[in-house]
Amino acid sequence: MTLKTALASLDRELTDSERKVVNVLLLDVESGAATAASVAKRAGTHETTVIRLARKLGYRGYPELRESLRQRGGDQPEAGEQVMRSSSGPDLRSFIDDEVRALRRVADFISQADLDAAARTLQGANRVYITGNNDSRPLLALLDRRLRRVGLTVVPMIGTPKDVAEHFVGFDENSVLVAFVLQQAPAYLGRLMAEAQRLGGKTVMIADLPGFAFRPQPNHLLAAPRDGDPGYHTTVVPTLICYALQLAIYHLDADQNLAVRHRIEDLIRLTGGQDEIVLKSPGSA
Repeated sequence: MTLKTALASLDRELTDSERKVVNVLLLDVESGAATAASVAKRAGTHETTVIRLARKLGYRGYPELRESLRQRGGDQPEAGEQVMRSSSGPDLRSFIDDEVRALRRVADFISQADLDAAARTLQGANRVYITGNNDSRPLLALLDRRLRRVGLTVVPMIGTPKDVAEHFVGFDENSVLVAFVLQQAPAYLGRLMAEAQRLGGKTVMIADLPGFAFRPQPNHLLAAPRDGDPGYHTTVVPTLICYALQLAIYHLDADQNLAVRHRIEDLIRLTGGQDEIVLKSPGSA
């Protein structure tokens, strides 16, 4: 969880002293190595304010907040930022090994029971609203299509706050909000999730930091870490989660979802048929 993500999920106002601490943490490139006392001195406040702020943001204490700043380099790009895959460079085999290792760990963080519970929530929705920051656009497009393939009505929401508001206006107690939180969350997300829950709807979050305390807490959290290289994160793991969700929904009622698939194929033929050529392997008849 980055500091900006924690701030986006905060459901309480910051005091003036806490805002000064946040400014130090966001703007001071050395804050990831600073003690709570030194941060407090720079902010002109007390050490207890720094510790209280860390817990208010969902961290177990200031050391955990400092560690997140150290690992992520704060929330600001720096001169001398770590080179992508600095240890192994572009070596293909090493790259594949790291991604496979990350994929194998997904089931250690997301249980089948948690996946199935989120799938049941999505299956029972009249509409599924999906959102995330700009970096999540490819994942939104993927999940949109995966969910439509099992007959769900999907409303993608990305862009300006006005764009999101215009799409979200139809959300009700029979709707589900799915949010991607990968390193950072949209500034509006905490308030949007709170509104979804106030309206009686459900919320699902797909994230890359297990165990973090987003506020308000989603009904379902599917969180697994991506590759451990801090200089280069792919979307392989969250992509797998999207496909796993579709698969779990499909098998909740395979007969019904097979009928949906056949209906889609009928409509494809009705609207002009296939416009693609099926590739065949060499030597196939």
